[in-house]
Amino acid sequence: MRLSVASSALAAAFVLAPVVAGYAPALCQDFSITNQVEPANAWRHDMMRQLQAWWDAHAYYPRHASNSDEGGTVKVHLVISPDGNLFTTNLVESSGSRSLDAAGSSVFHGVFVRPFPEGVPKADVDLSLHYVLAHRHDQTVAAGYTPVASKSPFTIMNDPVKSPILDTMLQRTCTGTVTRNGIPNHPVYGMRVWAQAIFFRKPDGTPWVKFYVGGYPNLSPVTEVGKMVQWTGLVLPQQKWPEYIQYTVWPDGDNHLSGAGGSLLYDRFGVAHNNNIGPQIDLTCATEMLPAVTWNEGFAQTLIGPPGDPP
Repeated sequence: MRLSVASSALAAAFVLAPVVAGYAPALCQDFSITNQVEPANAWRHDMMRQLQAWWDAHAYYPRHASNSDEGGTVKVHLVISPDGNLFTTNLVESSGSRSLDAAGSSVFHGVFVRPFPEGVPKADVDLSLHYVLAHRHDQTVAAGYTPVASKSPFTIMNDPVKSPILDTMLQRTCTGTVTRNGIPNHPVYGMRVWAQAIFFRKPDGTPWVKFYVGGYPNLSPVTEVGKMVQWTGLVLPQQKWPEYIQYTVWPDGDNHLSGAGGSLLYDRFGVAHNNNIGPQIDLTCATEMLPAVTWNEGFAQTLIGPPGDPP
């Protein structure tokens, strides 16, 4: 579906404004009243705050949309179970951009919130996700330009974003667990195995991770997607066809990383298939930096790139 005239006009204002020295985008306005909450409903207010926090950590502006000067609003419908886990998510109104629709439809996959009060049924949540062009792809951003984050709910701009993990967590040992076959908010389920991640940059500046899980070492290139980082682990043993786990982590408090995993399966014809097995990642990072990180190029190295920002 197309944007409303008012929404299109507002988006156009961001698209056409030139970038000048000291430029900072104005704060966006919410395009709809979809994200409103009943004032007296405290637990629903809390749920919306948690969904906003998830958006802030996971939302990204697709490169294709930014390079094509595409902006708009994606409207999605979430159904959240009483235990706080996402049941379904559906696209209910398109932005007119396939890239934005794909990003908006997937951003809440894996989300979970605190369990609902006793007796509260499932929650239906309608969200308007706003992708706003702060500047055109062919505009030169002035030296010293500092992006200004929007204060409007569920809004993201196409300003360059760097993952804080590769700024603050480099050469720090992050240790914790990977829980396989677990269910968020249900700690009795799943098998927990020890895990450790050390992020570093090679001399050429590329980000990599030394990752150990369940006793298996792995050396992988890292891809930034918004504030998150991704990498592909080793091929899973005892599988009929080669299957690789894809890991995604994001900052979750001081010196703490949360994350999840899925798998990339290649059949005998070399065709890739996504198989979301969903291990949960919980890592706490030491405050001390390692003086240096060494590696062996031929030992347990994965050169298969992670999924990254879809086209």
